[in-house]
Amino acid sequence: MKVLLAHGYTLAGDPREQEIMRPFPPLGLQYLAAFVGERAGHDVVVWDPTFGSLQDWPGVLDRERPDVVGMYGHTITRPLVRGMVAEAKGRGIPVVAGGPDPVQYLDEYLAMGVDVVVIGEGEHTFAELIAALDVRGSDGGWDRGRLGEIAGIAFLDQSGVSGEPKTVVRTASRALVKKLDELPRPRRQRADIDLYFAAWRARHGQTAMSLTTSRGCPYHCTWCSKQVYGDTFRRREPDAVIDEMQAIREAYNPDQLWFVDDMFTINRRWVHRFCDRMVERKATVPFYVIGRPETLDAGLVADLRAAGCYRMYVSAESGAQHVLDAMKKESTVEDIERGARLLRSAGIELGVFTMLGYPGEEKRDILATRDLLRRILPEVTLLSVAHPMKGTAFHTLVQDSITGEQAGRLTFEMRHSPALYDTAQRMIWADQDLRRALAVLGKGRSPSAIAGVLRAAARYPLWRARFTLQT
Repeated sequence: MKVLLAHGYTLAGDPREQEIMRPFPPLGLQYLAAFVGERAGHDVVVWDPTFGSLQDWPGVLDRERPDVVGMYGHTITRPLVRGMVAEAKGRGIPVVAGGPDPVQYLDEYLAMGVDVVVIGEGEHTFAELIAALDVRGSDGGWDRGRLGEIAGIAFLDQSGVSGEPKTVVRTASRALVKKLDELPRPRRQRADIDLYFAAWRARHGQTAMSLTTSRGCPYHCTWCSKQVYGDTFRRREPDAVIDEMQAIREAYNPDQLWFVDDMFTINRRWVHRFCDRMVERKATVPFYVIGRPETLDAGLVADLRAAGCYRMYVSAESGAQHVLDAMKKESTVEDIERGARLLRSAGIELGVFTMLGYPGEEKRDILATRDLLRRILPEVTLLSVAHPMKGTAFHTLVQDSITGEQAGRLTFEMRHSPALYDTAQRMIWADQDLRRALAVLGKGRSPSAIAGVLRAAARYPLWRARFTLQT
């Protein structure tokens, strides 16, 4: 079978990523391509439009002439995927959608023409779906009888009376993959990697690639979607991860690696074993991860630094404890500050994820977040404004106050206006720029350092004044 895997994301449609410019290839599609191609024996093509245009999609369909299209759905790409599905269905090509967004918006994806939505992990399910398609049933290429026997999917029942609304069939849940190392490594393409490398070099002067050591997260942050992996946490063997790291270095030689795990430091015993094996095998390489601040101790961060970890992102979210508690973060402001000190003592840079606008947050809490960031002064500060996703506790909390949708993201009645949260972000960024500039000045009063402080000092008071005036 000829299988075409795709998604609807482009850099041109993501102004925020254009500013950050740290893009990575779609790892989920790479895993799926490897499994369906190597294990199931199908001819698989991945179309990644990140650096291209969705206008090329019809030509891709005509050139590849696939038997089936597999579409990854994401919150911000849902409005765009609709047109891609229509192009495929217009050519009589069956479409399967997977990822968290199609599960959250099941009816919408089925209504736009998607034949089957995969619920949960996609490798085994998609391979079984292709086998059902290969039978060539009389109804749109699918053997409908076999579809009902495939675990982990949803589709429309076609057996009803003509003109009547069709019902959604949702099959039994599929068990998750227990041993992740039994999956083939992601299928990485040299041509695609070169495009990502060029973007990284142009902006940062270095390159990066991604991989994962685990799937899932056992924590229960209210705003986090768990439509694919649920509350599970499964991890690969340390040596298998290191083998993949070495294979990536031999094939592509990136300057650094990014572990996309939801939470790298959950199992400290695993982290110690991984770091020890990295050193023993002389496999150390610069890498960065996401960690929970309360999981850190002096021994752990020392081992991570010895293995090559140069930066850790922690979920700071807010400088107000009652906001963290409302999010069910299971961590404290003190945990965040203590984690920052531990990382600094080990020579590991600090990055933070911070969220503004969560229900119950007041203007004084935004200032508390600013003050927390002043105290820990991360090398990288990533700010976002709260938006609920279907299927999360956050969405349940605000579902009666949903006001609409912008670029695939739900909006709700927030405590303050969107303008205030935009100003708050700019104020915090300006404050962080000023603090970093002062830190540079403290190391040596060069003309460039002095100029940096003056530029930053001119911006922060302006945004602080605007923030004070807005209600």
